[in-house]
Amino acid sequence: MNNDEIAALLKKYAAEVDEHIEKVLPKQDNIYGNYLNEPAWYYISAGGKRIRPTLCLLTANALGISTEKAMPYAVATELVHNFLIIHDDIMDEDTIRRGQPTIHVKYGLANGINVGDYLLFKAYRSVFNSKFPKEVVNKLIDIITLTCERTGEGQALDVNLRATEDFTVDKYLTIATLKTGYYLSFSIVGACAMAGMSDSLIEKMWKNGSNMGAAFQIKDDIIDLTPGKGRQIGGEIRTGTPTILYARALEVSNPAEKKKLVEITKKPKEETTDEDVNWVIELYNKYGVINWCQNYASNLVKEAQQLLDEMPFEKKDVLKDIFRYMAERVV
Repeated sequence: MNNDEIAALLKKYAAEVDEHIEKVLPKQDNIYGNYLNEPAWYYISAGGKRIRPTLCLLTANALGISTEKAMPYAVATELVHNFLIIHDDIMDEDTIRRGQPTIHVKYGLANGINVGDYLLFKAYRSVFNSKFPKEVVNKLIDIITLTCERTGEGQALDVNLRATEDFTVDKYLTIATLKTGYYLSFSIVGACAMAGMSDSLIEKMWKNGSNMGAAFQIKDDIIDLTPGKGRQIGGEIRTGTPTILYARALEVSNPAEKKKLVEITKKPKEETTDEDVNWVIELYNKYGVINWCQNYASNLVKEAQQLLDEMPFEKKDVLKDIFRYMAERVV
């Protein structure tokens, strides 16, 4: 499939997913005023490609599970995704998401935290309402819980390793696997659990997701350096976020450059100037850091695609194409 065909497929699934999300999360609150569902839909409706529920539904279909039966878990993956990015925006003090003010900017910090938590609870509710036997529901709940645990661990490293002088590519990959890998692959792993796949094969799917999650995160790091949708260029430089670009630059730059790079990333966000950001980007360009990272991500995608060849389901090429699309996406 080419990129236009993939985009059309994602759009088709997104419409179906949104229709079912509304059954779990009506657009208008009832006795709660407009404190929960309205701001939740403010985020959900702002965009996003519904990649996680689409991966879930495609995998489920390839394993003989109907879209209708798999939908409650697919919906849960999208709700968990929005829960995590709401909290991520708060931690990073981001002001723009999907081209509009972040939820804590528009509705206030307390409401942002509460809406994020509410979406997680709604995700669990969606799974509990599915039509699978209790033992399968328990597995799906465990998958979501493990994903949230690992993502929390990754976020803890991400926050506390900012602007460290000994940050390495290996440390970056640990963070990316924890904070992105699990919550990318849990959509596919959930579909495998619905189909009764063995634990050994499910472990391979977690590994597959780790590779894709790291590739996805690397792409995000690179996208941060390009303008688009109201995004401020170099947001992660301003917050001192430990990206693979930063790790690679520490490996290849000279001592004076390394010292200045660390000094810039240690600055408070509000004190980091455009000149600081431009200097870091020029350093990355000087040493070919961006191209190196792009190649690293491409190799991770290839590994993920090869792992799919070992899995016992049909239409692998569609999933491979979506993996490629995700790694090449432009936001």
